[in-house]
Amino acid sequence: MCIRAYVLPKAYPYLGRNKILKSLTPLTPQTISHAYLGAQLSPLPTPFMTPWTQPMSVPQLHPHTPVWPPIEVVPPIFPYDNQSHDLLPEYYEPGTFPAVAWGTPVPVRLNPQLIYNPADPSVPLLEWDISHRPDVAKRHTGRQVIVPPNLLEKATLPPMPNMWIKSDHPVLASWMESWGPIEINTPDCTVRDVLDAIWEYMRKPLTDGDMARVTAAGERENLELSARQRVRVGHELLPVALNDGYRRADVLGGHRRFLGLRAVVNLDRTWTVYMGLTSLPVAYAY
Repeated sequence: MCIRAYVLPKAYPYLGRNKILKSLTPLTPQTISHAYLGAQLSPLPTPFMTPWTQPMSVPQLHPHTPVWPPIEVVPPIFPYDNQSHDLLPEYYEPGTFPAVAWGTPVPVRLNPQLIYNPADPSVPLLEWDISHRPDVAKRHTGRQVIVPPNLLEKATLPPMPNMWIKSDHPVLASWMESWGPIEINTPDCTVRDVLDAIWEYMRKPLTDGDMARVTAAGERENLELSARQRVRVGHELLPVALNDGYRRADVLGGHRRFLGLRAVVNLDRTWTVYMGLTSLPVAYAY
C-alpha cells in the first residue's frame, strides 16, 4: 500500500489544476477613522503579578507599553526561510508565542490550538478560512495529521471575561481602525467563542462608506473576484450569496487563511490579542 506524504498547500491564488487566477490583493482603505481608539483595553484580573518588570524603576513608560512577552515577534504574511527552530527553548511554556522557557511567569496563555506555530509561524496550527464557519476548521497534529479541533476547550488560562482582537496583517489592521476590534465578552470563553466572534466580525456586510473607499481605490473588480472566490470555495449559491452584498472578508482578497493569535500584555495590566492571516488555500480534509 502506498502512503502519500502530507504536503503543505501551495500559495494562493489558484483555480483548479494548472490554472492561475488573477492575484487577489487585499484592499487598503483610502481614509481611516480613529473613533474607537480612546476605548479601554481589556483588563487582566486582579491580583496580577508582573515579575518581569520593575514599574518603580521605569516611571517614564506609557501605561500601554507592552511588557510581555519579553520579546515581541510579529510573524510575516508569507512563508519565509524560517530559522525559529533555533530560537525555541528546549522546554517551553505551552500557549505562548513566542515560546518562553519553561518556568517563566506567564500572565495569560492562549489555547495551543489558537496560537501561532512556535516552531514555524508561517505554517498555521489551525487550518481555517476565516470567511467560513468554524465548524469546518481543522488542526494539525505533531505528526502532520489533519483532525477536527476541540472547540469546547477554554480559550485562555486563566479564564478571561473579555478579549479584544486586533490584527497583525497590515491591511486588516488598517480597516479595523475604522471598524474597531473584535470584542468578545463571554465568561469562560472557549475556542469556539473566539472563532465564532472572528467569523461573525468578518461576515458583516460592507457599509456605504466602505464601498466608497473601495471605489475610490479603483478596486471594485478585485472585490468582485474576491467575493466570487469566497462563495465558490464555501459551496454557497452564487446568485443568493452575491445578492446579500459584499462582506468584510472580501477586502482581504486571498489573505483569509488563519495564521494564529498572540497575546500582548501592557504595563497597566491591559492586554490585547493580535491575529495573523496569510494567503489561501486552506488544507481542509473533508
